[in-house]
Amino acid sequence: MDRDILEQLYHQHFPKTYRTAYMVTGNAQLAEDAAQEAFLKAFINFHTLKETAKFGSWISVIATNCAIDILRKNKRIILTDNEEKYFNSNDENSPQESWEQQETYLEVRKALLLLEPEDREILVLKYFNELSIKEIAGMSSLPTGTIKSRLFRAREKVRRLLQPKGKKKRHINKATTR
Repeated sequence: MDRDILEQLYHQHFPKTYRTAYMVTGNAQLAEDAAQEAFLKAFINFHTLKETAKFGSWISVIATNCAIDILRKNKRIILTDNEEKYFNSNDENSPQESWEQQETYLEVRKALLLLEPEDREILVLKYFNELSIKEIAGMSSLPTGTIKSRLFRAREKVRRLLQPKGKKKRHINKATTR
């Protein structure tokens, strides 16, 4: 494989791959490690990719799996706030809109981190990487029905975590998941 092509693929897909890993791990360093490991695995196995146009989706699935493996090895999650260099900001938003989006993002991220890695994986692939159910099924070698049911259950878990309680907004922490 041509080194220039690999370098181009790396630079083109690294930000999204990092975001994918970050959504799974919740930790900048672990996400960086998972993204690097994902690219290494992808480049070693590049010859197995049938459609090079699907490299972005393929590397996202690999990164998600690497992130889950890293979490299993580390057994702890540390939230950090230094991911801004990899996330896109929208300068068109008012300060109020930007603050509200950031707050929503933090609430969703906290909810995701409370899920089991497999639930987190399916949500990240579907909603953050915008993969179709068919694409997720094909890349995970699972039937589409299984993907749909896992996605439904994972969404329900997040919905329960984010659901307001009474008139006060529910704060997400380990105590609220019991």
